[in-house]
Amino acid sequence: MQSITHLIDSIESFSKQNFKFSQYFQPLNILNRISDSISDHLNNIDFIYHLDEASKHIDWLNRFFEDNINPVTKKEISHLKSSKNKDVQIPYADFKVDEPPLFKNELVEQLSFEDIINKKNIGPIRRRNPESFAFDGVCPYCGAPKEYIYDNNKGKGQYQCKACKNTFTVKTTIKDEIGIYCPHCKRKLVLHHDRNGYFVYVCMNQDCSYYKHNKEVLDSDDRDSLITSSNQYRLRYHYREFKFDMKSLKKVSQSLNTGFNISRIHFDHKVLGLILTYYVNYGLGARKTALIMKQIHGVRISHQTVINYANGVSSLVKDMVDHYPYKIGSLLAGDETYIKVRGKNQYVFFWSDPHSKIITSHTIYPTRDTECACRSIYDCLKHYNGNIPENLTLITDGNPIYNATQVFFDINDIKFDLHQVIGVKNKDETSKKYRPFKQIEERLNRTYKQNYYGTNGYDKIEGANSYMILFVCFFNFLRPHSSLGFKTPVTGLFDNDMLMPDQWLKLIEISHHYHPTNTAN
Repeated sequence: MQSITHLIDSIESFSKQNFKFSQYFQPLNILNRISDSISDHLNNIDFIYHLDEASKHIDWLNRFFEDNINPVTKKEISHLKSSKNKDVQIPYADFKVDEPPLFKNELVEQLSFEDIINKKNIGPIRRRNPESFAFDGVCPYCGAPKEYIYDNNKGKGQYQCKACKNTFTVKTTIKDEIGIYCPHCKRKLVLHHDRNGYFVYVCMNQDCSYYKHNKEVLDSDDRDSLITSSNQYRLRYHYREFKFDMKSLKKVSQSLNTGFNISRIHFDHKVLGLILTYYVNYGLGARKTALIMKQIHGVRISHQTVINYANGVSSLVKDMVDHYPYKIGSLLAGDETYIKVRGKNQYVFFWSDPHSKIITSHTIYPTRDTECACRSIYDCLKHYNGNIPENLTLITDGNPIYNATQVFFDINDIKFDLHQVIGVKNKDETSKKYRPFKQIEERLNRTYKQNYYGTNGYDKIEGANSYMILFVCFFNFLRPHSSLGFKTPVTGLFDNDMLMPDQWLKLIEISHHYHPTNTAN
């Protein structure tokens, strides 16, 4: 059987030969009449025979394609087009939040067997067959001897104390009572999943009222309310315990230590302003920037020096970018995107005020998980200086890590409304209402990537974060926005006639006021 490649080559060769043959007859259409010499050749017996045979073969091929090939190809092409235009939406995992559990974080108070029998007239247990009772120990709660211990489940290992009424096994200790308990049945929760960022505890009690209620719902017409995106029904009580806390989020990120002192550069500071303008504002790579400085401005400088200058300025303006008193509203939009660092994905969590265009969070992380999402949101909350709006609203996509962050901050008494825009089409009212804000954030991602591509990437994540500081500084302080009437998000820092290189130098000067050593004084 011939391969499909050989068949396609044969058909293409036949088509080319047919076209070539038809080109020979084009001049005959132009002539008013055919001369006798040409007519003699065309009336050749061999030529007429082959022309008739070729016509028959072409007719057969056309019928063959019409009856066998065309219906199949049309159907497959139609299916291919419909699949390309289809809105393929990969659902995120469901994230249902149950009510808070009960916590027992302190040791259970140790009871005294002597005090109990003094207050109550309790005698030892009268056994029909004392030799059959194999327990040899005391109650772990009050210290009652084995004469006051019942066999609670007929030799299966559970006992009950007649004095303090507690049940236990031979492995029970007071420390076992510390843990997380179901708010519905008061049973201790069991560790079910170890997720990236939190543990999932589940109540496995078959007699739990929450579980029984959901089983009744499962048998009713409202069963779809229990189904998850994985087509499974969620019946049991769940609780998530996070592996990090607010204290770890409050740790101040260390300043960028590039080891380069910008005050010792060998060129005039105006050269520094020009380099930052080309390298950051216009998204040119270090080599192109160095080439422009040489060919246009006559300054011989290496591409590594351009990178050193940029890293030095980044370490200077970082504190200003992070701690400047921005005027931001109660609505923030967030989105995550990725870049490549040495061929591996690194994730950028961008948050900004869609009205003022101010970027409030911008750190690059090696992973995209719940803890990183919480850190990015905490960076936004720091800009409120403790006065978090009561109507704070966050807009994200459908990634469940944002649902987890809402639970985490709610546990720590920080509340906000979360609205998630799902997919690329408005299939629900929330997506229809908040999609414009989400699209602003996606446009920010594209703007950043356009600049980042010019750098040709970085060897380490520290270098990528260093460039990110410069980009955010440019975006918040220097970049005019058409939606703001071609004004910058932060206004009032520069004169109207000040050129861009001078504005960079002015920002470096202002940034000294935000260094920790200066703010402490």
